[in-house]
Amino acid sequence: MKVENLVRKVYPNLTPYISQLPDLPVDELKQVLGTDKVYKLSFNENPLGPSRRAIEAMQKSLSQLNLYPCSSGKAVIQRIAEKEGVHPRSIILSNGADDMILLTAQTFLEPDDEVIIPKVTFVQYLAAAHLMGARPVISPMKEDLGIDLAGILERITPKTKLIFLCNPNNPTGTVIPSGELEAFLNAIPGHVLVVIDEAYHEYADGEEYVSSVEFVKQKKNVFVIRTFSKVYSLAAARIGYGIGQTEVVDAISRVRPPFNVNGVAQAGALASLDDSEHVAESKRVNNVGKQLLYDLFEELGMPYLRSFTNFVYVDTGKDSQVLFERLAKQGIIVRTLTGYGLPTSLRVSIGHQEEMEAFRLAFQQVLRA
Repeated sequence: MKVENLVRKVYPNLTPYISQLPDLPVDELKQVLGTDKVYKLSFNENPLGPSRRAIEAMQKSLSQLNLYPCSSGKAVIQRIAEKEGVHPRSIILSNGADDMILLTAQTFLEPDDEVIIPKVTFVQYLAAAHLMGARPVISPMKEDLGIDLAGILERITPKTKLIFLCNPNNPTGTVIPSGELEAFLNAIPGHVLVVIDEAYHEYADGEEYVSSVEFVKQKKNVFVIRTFSKVYSLAAARIGYGIGQTEVVDAISRVRPPFNVNGVAQAGALASLDDSEHVAESKRVNNVGKQLLYDLFEELGMPYLRSFTNFVYVDTGKDSQVLFERLAKQGIIVRTLTGYGLPTSLRVSIGHQEEMEAFRLAFQQVLRA
């Protein structure tokens, strides 16, 4: 049997996710690298781990693993609605943000529809477009690696169906100024849905940033994606959600599989939403680590971008793959950005102070080498 005769025509455009060194769990990294000490600063994970309340709620839920959970996640949706000031019918849960990206593409994209995606952003938007046989339209970045909204507007055609924006953006950590984003959304034609990924929303402090949930409330063509993987530290539990107009949510609900979010994840998410102290401490640790990286890169004369996330982008001016390999030998795992056409740049996740100090010392050492 030749599988290529059976699969869909989009098959050549799809690449299976294969875990490489930066993506491996810490225990596997220790085995591969042959060391007991590994600092994983490549996956933007919260070093604090989940909220104590979340852990207790998830442990309690284990006694009900024989029962199907609420298919819609009603209790979690109700709590998010109260927190965000929207109607519960404007919210839908997913198996992490990746699942919501895929569900959105499955709901709205037909073959040959156009999807506008910034050049330097989260790769799953491109994968989702390819999966549906849609045509990705890649929009170049600004010179400072900001998202060029004017350039995106110029690329809208009658075939454009979706625009994906990551705000704050991964892997740069930058945000779209709120005034620019509002003017952009006002110029979007009615046949286009703007999907805004706010995975790092909770880390984004400052007047420049406004959550696009505010634009949902203003009835703009916006669908916002969030996750519990980052500040809430439930990455392994896989739970995310979307907020949009009820018509958009109802449409995605027709595609969403029942029980796509398990009961343990729902219990953890519900408890996490009520633990503001955990969120505050996560942000405090993040700010300390972020400042350490800022100071280090300034000391080394390396251009970096001010971050609204839990990672920092830096242009080392050197071959980032070489730096990555030398750091890995010392048990420090970071992310290279060669795949984005940025061969001298790294993305460094923020961890505990011990992890940041270990990175600082190792980074200085490999530079001297």
